[in-house]
Amino acid sequence: MYLLVDEADPPQQRDSLSRQIASEVGTIAIPYPNWDAFLDHLRQVGRNFVILDEFQRMLATDRQAISRLQHHWDTAFRETGPSIVLCGSSVGMMERVTAKRAAPLFGRIGADLRLRPFGYPAARLLYPQLSEEDRVRRYAVFGGTPYYHEFSIDRPLREAVESAFLSATAPLVEEPQNLLRMELQLPTRYNSILFEIGQGTHDLRGLESKVGVKKGGLGPYLEALRHELDLVKMEDPVCGVRRQARYVFDDPFFAFYYRFVFENRPLLEIGRTAAVWARIEKGLDEFVGFQFERVARETLTLLNGDEWQGIAIDFEQIGRWWNRQGDEIDIVASGKDEVLVGEVTWSKNPMPLGDLRRLELKAREIERLQGRPVRFAFVARAGFEQELTAEAKAKGSILLDLQALQQILDKKYARPRQ
Repeated sequence: MYLLVDEADPPQQRDSLSRQIASEVGTIAIPYPNWDAFLDHLRQVGRNFVILDEFQRMLATDRQAISRLQHHWDTAFRETGPSIVLCGSSVGMMERVTAKRAAPLFGRIGADLRLRPFGYPAARLLYPQLSEEDRVRRYAVFGGTPYYHEFSIDRPLREAVESAFLSATAPLVEEPQNLLRMELQLPTRYNSILFEIGQGTHDLRGLESKVGVKKGGLGPYLEALRHELDLVKMEDPVCGVRRQARYVFDDPFFAFYYRFVFENRPLLEIGRTAAVWARIEKGLDEFVGFQFERVARETLTLLNGDEWQGIAIDFEQIGRWWNRQGDEIDIVASGKDEVLVGEVTWSKNPMPLGDLRRLELKAREIERLQGRPVRFAFVARAGFEQELTAEAKAKGSILLDLQALQQILDKKYARPRQ
């Protein structure tokens, strides 16, 4: 039995739950004067599983609800059922009542599933009629949460962006703000950090400078953004020197929002939709290009342990590489026997031979190759110039254009047959 907890005061929440149960079992709604009455009734409805969705709403309005659930679980539900499935979109609050040692439900959880956004291989299945190029664009904008794509499916991209973001009343124009307010009492500094990451500042010292705090002052905020909110992840350069960590968004949706929407909300308040779209359109290709690097890495991860055109792909870690001198490599996949080093481009033009030459030079700067040979990989939206193709194949490199990416993804992550 699926029950949705309303965003209301406790008496209204219990009234709603009563009506939902009555509808499920075909009886008259019974008013619940307290949480004990609700939980007692759950034992009587004869269902093996009861799902309480948006459970954090119950906790936010009445902390006694969790203590009563704990009591009923310990004295009855554990032995007789039903099993209770607690779902909540507030990650921090759910962890506080289940995962920490002092939490009311600690040790009582049979399975703990932390649902994360889809990666590109799954998100692309939402757009079976689009080209691979357009699928990448939709993922770059709307990320991996299926709900956000409801505003995008069966619409041109501009119309989708405008309807979802670009008005004072658009359904997603306040979405990240609402998520922060749900989890945090004072989200201002968190917004500042997310905005600066969205504008391209990824190192700790740079973030401290832009946000205006002393050294070490962002530690608790970044920890919350990483571990409690799942909005940001910390990356180290693969095969590089540690202590050069970068902070990046865990999902493209938030990267898009803090790159293009957040600072333009004043224009949206006065109806300047066209002006904001013009700014987005001007920077969109560059933005999608950065997300395309993620797509390339996810595709190679699907090939890990397999082979592509006779080349075995086997690595233990994949990511990016950079150094303090400003050199960067889009893909570094570290394996026991070799290191895969790759260049990714979203350019409208085929990748030229010069990109191969530059990648060879940068690969020599990788600090922790440890004697392992390097194999090159090239991923390009528009394919490759003939000179690069010939030399890359002669060197045993991997070449992936959009057609090859589509072939891999269709084979490895196809929609299941009905």
